[in-house]
Amino acid sequence: MSVERQFSRGVAWMALGNWVEQAVNFAVFVTLARLLGARDYGLLAMASVFIVLCEQMVRESLSEYLIAHPDPQPEDWNATFWLLVALGLALAVGLALIAPLAARTYGEPQVTGLIRTLSLSVPIVALNAVPVAILRRELHFRTLSLRAIAGVVLGGVVGIGMALYGFGVWSFVGQWLTLILTNALLAWGAVDWRPGPVPGRAALLEAGHFGAKVLGLRAGEMAATQVPLLLTGALFGPVAAGLYGLAWRLVETLSFLIITPLRQASQSAFAALGRSGPGLAGRLMRDVLVLAGTVAFPFFTGLSLLAGPMVLLIFGAGWAEAAPVLAILAALGVYICLSRIQIAFALAAGRAGVVGVLVWTAVGLTALLIWIAALLGDTGAPWVAGAVVLANFLVWPAFFAMAARLSGQPLSALVLPQVRSIVGSIVMAVPVVMLARLLDGHSPILVLGVAVPAGVVTYLLFCLAVMRDRFTLFRTLASGGTS
Repeated sequence: MSVERQFSRGVAWMALGNWVEQAVNFAVFVTLARLLGARDYGLLAMASVFIVLCEQMVRESLSEYLIAHPDPQPEDWNATFWLLVALGLALAVGLALIAPLAARTYGEPQVTGLIRTLSLSVPIVALNAVPVAILRRELHFRTLSLRAIAGVVLGGVVGIGMALYGFGVWSFVGQWLTLILTNALLAWGAVDWRPGPVPGRAALLEAGHFGAKVLGLRAGEMAATQVPLLLTGALFGPVAAGLYGLAWRLVETLSFLIITPLRQASQSAFAALGRSGPGLAGRLMRDVLVLAGTVAFPFFTGLSLLAGPMVLLIFGAGWAEAAPVLAILAALGVYICLSRIQIAFALAAGRAGVVGVLVWTAVGLTALLIWIAALLGDTGAPWVAGAVVLANFLVWPAFFAMAARLSGQPLSALVLPQVRSIVGSIVMAVPVVMLARLLDGHSPILVLGVAVPAGVVTYLLFCLAVMRDRFTLFRTLASGGTS
C-alpha cells in the first residue's frame, strides 16, 4: 500500500478514534465541572501546569528520533527507551521536590499533594513512548485509536464515580491516572518489541542529540499552553485560573478534534515520503495546510461569536464569566490547527531545533504581555487570553516562512489559500451575528440551533462559489494522492 493511501486511511482511523475520545473526554469534563465547580477545577489547573509539561517532555519527545530516523537499528530503540526511562524518573522526583514551593506560590496547600500524586503519570508515559512510536512509524493508527478510546472511557468511569462519592478535586486525579495507565498497558500489548540492555555511549549520544532538540520544542509547546495558567493562578487566584482553564480546555478539545488526526497521520507520512523522494512531503504538507485552514477559520470564528450561549448551554450560568475569555481565546484555535501541521513537518524533516526557537519565542512574549496586563490592575482572565492570542499571532508568520523554506514550496502557496478561508469566515459571520443579536435573551439552545446552521450553510455556499477546489483537494487526499 502506498504511503499516501496509508496516510488517508490513517487520517480516517485517527479521526474516528480522536472524535470518539474527545467526545467521551469532553462529556466527562463537563460532568466533573458541573459536579465540582470552578474552585476545584482551578486547583487542578494549578497542579496540572507542572504535570502536563513533564508528561509532554516524555510523550512525543525523544521518541521522535525513531520516527525521523531512516533506518533505526536495535541499539537506537534501546537507547531511546532507556533515555526516556531516566528522564521520566528524574522529572517525577523533581515534581515531588517542587510541589511545596508551588503550593506556597499559589497560597493553596492542597496543591502539594495533587502534584505529588499526579507525578506518577510521568514515568508511566515515559515507559509507553517507544511502543507508541513503533505504532506510529508503522502507521498502525487503528490500534492507536482504539487504545485512546479505552483510556478515556475507563478514566471517565473512575473520575465520575469518585466525584459522586465526594472525593472532590481528587476525582480529576483518579480519572487522569486511570487513563494514563490504561493507555500504557494497551500500547505494550500491541507491539512485539521489548527493551534490551542499555546500549553503548555512541547510540545514547546520537539519540540524545536529536531528542534534546525535540525535548526543547515539546517543553516550549507545553509552556505556551501552561504558562498562562500558571501566571493566572499566581496573579489572579484560583477562580480566574478556573475560568481561563475552562475556556482553554474547550478551545484545546475542539482544536484537537480538527487537527490531531491530520497531525499524527501526516507526520509519519511526511517522514516516509521524505525517504521516498524530494518534493513529495512538501506538496502533502501544503495540501494538508489548505484543508486545515478551510475548516479551522470558520469553525473558530463561529465559536468566538457564539461563546456566550455555548458556555451557558454546556456549563450552566455559574460559568457565564468564562464566555468573554472563550470569545477571545477562540482565535488561538486557528493558530493551533495550522501551526501543528507546520511543526509536524519540521519534525519529520529532522529540524526540531529551528521550530523550537520559534515556540520559545512565543512563550517569552506571552509571559511578557501577561505581566504587562497584570500591571494594569486586577484585569483577570480575559486580558490573559488576549495576551496569549496576540503573542502567538505575532510569531506565526515565522512558522509559515520556516515551512516554506523546509518544504521548497513558495510562501505564497502556503499563505494565499488561507486568505480565501478568512474571507469566507467573515462572510459567514454576518448572518451569525445578526441572528445572535435578534435572539438575544432567548434560550441558548434556540440561539445555537438557528445561528449555527445559518453559518454552516453560508460558508458552504461561499465554498461552492469561490473555493470549489477545496472539495477536489479533499477527494484527492481521501483517495490517497496529492494535488
